Amino acid sequence: MGNWFVIRKTTLDRLFLVPRFHGERLFLLHKRTVALWLFYAGILCAFFCTLCPWFLWPLAGYPAVVASLFLVPSFLLSRTLSNPIYGRPGFLLPTLAILLLLLVMSVSSGRNVNGIFMAFFSTLVYLSVFYLRVAELQRLGRVLTLAMALILCVSIPAFVLHLAGFPFPHWSVSFQDYQFDNYLFFLVDMRFNFELIPRFHSVFLEPSHLGMACIALLYSQIGRWNTWPCRVLFLALLMSFSLAAYLCLVVMLFSAAWMKGKSIIGKIVLLSVLGGAMVVGSIFYNRGDNLVNQLIVQRLALNEEGNIKGDNRTTDLFTREYEKAIDSGDILLGRGMEEVQKFGFGNAGYRVYIYTYGLVTLFFLVLFFAVLSRTSPNRRAVLSMLLIELVTFIPHAQPIRFYTFIPYYILMFSTVYPVIRKSQSSVCPARTHE
Repeated sequence: MGNWFVIRKTTLDRLFLVPRFHGERLFLLHKRTVALWLFYAGILCAFFCTLCPWFLWPLAGYPAVVASLFLVPSFLLSRTLSNPIYGRPGFLLPTLAILLLLLVMSVSSGRNVNGIFMAFFSTLVYLSVFYLRVAELQRLGRVLTLAMALILCVSIPAFVLHLAGFPFPHWSVSFQDYQFDNYLFFLVDMRFNFELIPRFHSVFLEPSHLGMACIALLYSQIGRWNTWPCRVLFLALLMSFSLAAYLCLVVMLFSAAWMKGKSIIGKIVLLSVLGGAMVVGSIFYNRGDNLVNQLIVQRLALNEEGNIKGDNRTTDLFTREYEKAIDSGDILLGRGMEEVQKFGFGNAGYRVYIYTYGLVTLFFLVLFFAVLSRTSPNRRAVLSMLLIELVTFIPHAQPIRFYTFIPYYILMFSTVYPVIRKSQSSVCPARTHE
């Protein structure tokens, strides 16, 4: 027996023992996690449906309805938690103010009963953001920024390859009055076919839409600009060649510095020098035949009437009718959406808003932001939000559109504070470093 291995039964049994597979653990999710991700799904739907990427065009008219399919279960599930994701105080007054504003907009624009129902669905989206706890609200900003950056990480390289001559398959598509060549990962507007290089707007309707969405998301991430999603958004913003977005970029840089308590005089001088050098260089480089000169500098020049050439937010016909409405007094209550649609494609900005909804609606809009501004203790963040909303109202006049309003609202609860002295540390919150 000395030359034989002895295998005991207990040893042999161990070779064929398979540990029990706890497969049910793969399907165990904490209820709070489910409620949170349902909320994220609803807000992502509202955000991107109003931004109108081509693959969401069928849902473009119902962003709040689609979002509600996720938000209602999120509300119900959160109520069963010991630590719910909703429950921030001070949500009631801004919710009532936005509902009142939406109802006044629906009536003044001449919408039917469906428009009033849509106002209640939209209010549900705003309520979810107003009621969400601050920690989750800040996480929401990072989720929205990451989602946009992931889309752009695919769209930007594809667009560059297209410019280099890569033969992407494409087909013609249309949405409302827009005409595009759809290259799957990006759109090319037919209006830009004759330019030196088509303006980049990813899968969205216009370069200005992309630019303003990037601005809004970057505002919500002040203090975190060194992350890769923010860098992607900065690149897309520059590639959009949107004058409005560039103006808002300057405002944002100063707002960020002011919120951090830094001096802005040096930044004003530096930006002035860089801007002047860019203008002069673009005029002389290749005799002006370059992107910066054609898409930026020439659009800043004055026309024969003394207006900026790039300020083409309204047609001449609409401008004349707008002036008549002011003289006739119709501007008080507005002339409604149908009257604006008679002027066709190409009208936007504060004149269109006032012409459609009237000065009464404008009053309720100001009232809403006055109520909203009292819900955050960070006064610098609140003033920065009000400033950018005012600046963007002039060219776009969509102050409560989901894809810009939600990030601007997140800005109000930013954790970035100015640098303070030790003697003030007892009365001011500490600054969160970048």
